[in-house]
Amino acid sequence: MVEILSFLIQIRVMQPLGCKHVIDMNSGTYRNINEHGVGDNKHHLEWCPKYRYECMQNPFIAAEMKQILEQIALEKGIIVHKIVVDSDHVHMFVSVPLGMLVSTALQYLKGISAYRIFRLHPNFRLRYPKGHFWSPGHFSRSVSCVTESAIEHYIDNHKYPEMRSDPKQRLLFS
Repeated sequence: MVEILSFLIQIRVMQPLGCKHVIDMNSGTYRNINEHGVGDNKHHLEWCPKYRYECMQNPFIAAEMKQILEQIALEKGIIVHKIVVDSDHVHMFVSVPLGMLVSTALQYLKGISAYRIFRLHPNFRLRYPKGHFWSPGHFSRSVSCVTESAIEHYIDNHKYPEMRSDPKQRLLFS
């Protein structure tokens, strides 16, 4: 057991915030290692802009937002498995470093992306005069009882027009 742990410690790669990602030789998947533990901290995250405005319906702006979120994740040591930027919300399937709370990861992703999108598009300040780009709510689910493939399938096939027209669904994030 000691030999396996020393082998894993030798092959780990340093990432931002002290997070180290290692390839598990048995399963071929990534696992988080911090100073006191090893684990897999995968989450499905979803959030939307304030008042659920469809501000990212322009493909250019959606691509910019995707690039901004991927850059923030890279800077903060968050591994992005899948990301979809829709016209009125964002889905991300991520692995969060063990030393980071999911709420902290969301704070980084939402806060920094809002700052950067306002810098790139000052005209968004007309729509969001108080500087709040994202709605305060979010959805998050750890990947435990739900399989990774089920989350990826949902993210790939989440566009249902009947859900967008349902007023109860729209109130969840407004």
